[in-house]
Amino acid sequence: MVFMLPNAIRPGGLAEVNVLNGTVAHNLYPYPLFHIFGQSFYFTNHVLMLLLSAGLMLAIFPTMARRMKTKPVPTGFRNFFESLLVFLQRDTFEPMLGKWAATFTPYLWTAFFFILFADLFGMLPVDELIQLFNSACGTHIPEFWGGATGDLSVTATLAVCTFFTVHVSGLAEFIRTARRHHTPHIRTGHAATDTASDHPTADVASTRPWPVAAVVGVAKYLKHIVPPGVPWVIWPLMFVLELLGTFVKPLALCMRLFAVMMSGPLVVAVLVSIIFSFGGYFVRTVTGVPVILFGTAFEALHLLEAFLQAYIFTLLSAAYIAEAMSAEH
Repeated sequence: MVFMLPNAIRPGGLAEVNVLNGTVAHNLYPYPLFHIFGQSFYFTNHVLMLLLSAGLMLAIFPTMARRMKTKPVPTGFRNFFESLLVFLQRDTFEPMLGKWAATFTPYLWTAFFFILFADLFGMLPVDELIQLFNSACGTHIPEFWGGATGDLSVTATLAVCTFFTVHVSGLAEFIRTARRHHTPHIRTGHAATDTASDHPTADVASTRPWPVAAVVGVAKYLKHIVPPGVPWVIWPLMFVLELLGTFVKPLALCMRLFAVMMSGPLVVAVLVSIIFSFGGYFVRTVTGVPVILFGTAFEALHLLEAFLQAYIFTLLSAAYIAEAMSAEH
């Protein structure tokens, strides 16, 4: 998306201002990396941002883990990251997931910091600086930066990862529970004076075959998506609605992250277009001062949104996992 300036107000060195360049995926390598079902996949600026985010995580957290063995007390950046890790685990994951917190904390940690780093990389004005440098010096440096979380395909992939984590884990837990079958058994006494109250009913553990356990587990998992206590008259309708809700939830994760991170460059683009919509350098200067101040404040808010959206994505993922793993709705 390119914001073209009217011919009468274009500065001499800038024929056009591409303020949304980083939000649009463009190929950094002209040839496709691979093909799937006839679809070509290229190495784009957003792929580069994702690789940088993953590389930064691999550079930070394994080093932190090694240093914890020799220096248990964190300092500097390690203190910052360790505080975030502890906050997420103790104040978010453990209260929501309970006994399953240790199982899913690594995935949720990874999702949080991966989204956070991708958000922060996208906020750096590298592409804008490259454009200014190319315009001033006449160079042709390719614009390789961008905001990966402003790409719908990236946020959709993250949501799909949470979708499969939720439902594969939930199905596996219900199938394991169905395999550990408990059969009611009444113990009988040997003495003539024994009564039924002396020998209450006890559950005898037995194991179902895997195929039977899989069928029973899937049936119970599908049944548990409907809240308990729903009248049988509207149960089929509630089942359809709740089943659709299992697909709406990852869609909401995808669209929320995409819309919020896309809104930052879009608002900045609108603010910049306001400056150049006026003729004359004096009017532009007078208009530009409040626009720049407001834009700076908005970017500070957008920095907070980067942390907030990573946290919301992780929080909702933990909530969906807890709901899927619990026998109660």
